[in-house]
Amino acid sequence: MLHYLDVMIGFAFTMLVISLAVTAMVQAVPIYMRNLKGEALERGLTDLVVRVLPGLESHAKVIVDHILRDPLLSPPRSGVTSWIMRTQSGDKEAPRSRSGVVQREEFVRLLLDFMAQDDKPDELQAVKDARAEIKAMLAKLDLTDPKALLLQIRTRIAELELQNPGWSSSQRASKAILEAFMAGPGKDFMAKLVGWFDQTIDRVDAAYTARVRIWTAMFSIALVVVLHLDTFALMARLNADSALRDKVVASAVSAMEKGQFAPPPSGGTVNEAQALACARTHLASPGPARGLDAYADCMGLAEATKLELVSWPHDLDAWASRWQKFSFALLLQLLGMSLSISLLSLGAPFWYATLSNLIKLRSTMSQKDEAARVERQTTQAG
Repeated sequence: MLHYLDVMIGFAFTMLVISLAVTAMVQAVPIYMRNLKGEALERGLTDLVVRVLPGLESHAKVIVDHILRDPLLSPPRSGVTSWIMRTQSGDKEAPRSRSGVVQREEFVRLLLDFMAQDDKPDELQAVKDARAEIKAMLAKLDLTDPKALLLQIRTRIAELELQNPGWSSSQRASKAILEAFMAGPGKDFMAKLVGWFDQTIDRVDAAYTARVRIWTAMFSIALVVVLHLDTFALMARLNADSALRDKVVASAVSAMEKGQFAPPPSGGTVNEAQALACARTHLASPGPARGLDAYADCMGLAEATKLELVSWPHDLDAWASRWQKFSFALLLQLLGMSLSISLLSLGAPFWYATLSNLIKLRSTMSQKDEAARVERQTTQAG
């Protein structure tokens, strides 16, 4: 029984290590370079602005992009992002990225602030045109002085802080904004914004999650194909090779005892210092350490390659030689690789919990086997 349990532990450990490597690469490459969250939020808020102010289609994206890059929402780039952007542009300071999070109250105040500002000489003409257009549209709703309205809201927020010091900043801002709009011009504008903002953010989160899943699937497929990660072949190796099985089980037990390979919490991200060091060494710098294989090892796959659970092909010929000839064996290999992709899609948290439970079960069974062995020896001696 322990034999088959050890096979399952070895398999779960392999899936956990590879899942964590996929997670780290997804976070380090597409999120830091593409800012998927910011892109999804920009699209969602652009649609919201167009819905609230029909006729602003040609300027809505410029307005939303300007707001999401505001210093109050988007801090200066740092770590991986800053290094990548400075490398591409050659500038000493990387441009701000779009923020991936904005509250309704922040969005309304920044929208008013955008309209209240005067045109700056260094601004793009598209930004100036967008400001003029939205001011003209809101003027038709009798919102002719956004600067005065913004001052009124800020003053009321300060008054509410004195009156209700226990309220959160979002509560004070929400009440002040609603009071200002509902008591004066722009009631219809604010009613639409309040009614659709939360639903828009829910759709943004759904769209972002879907795109991350796509990136995760792409990395999973790439790793499985390059490494020829065949579930059936891996299980067969662990079943037949006792030395490999014992080595993997020992590593898995040791890692769990030390708290290694724990997946990041929900919403957590990969360590930026590690991602930056791996990207610099293996993606940007010339030399023998350059390459996606070395980068993947650096981002967490090294444990699996060190234990020889998976291995990188040395060249294209070595990779091609791993494929079975066209026969039933090839179909079985493709089925095993497809199963590996599906199992990796379960995610690191699933495999971490599975490995933890299997190791606890193994410990319990080992104790029972040891107790039974001692009892048999005692009976025989008696």
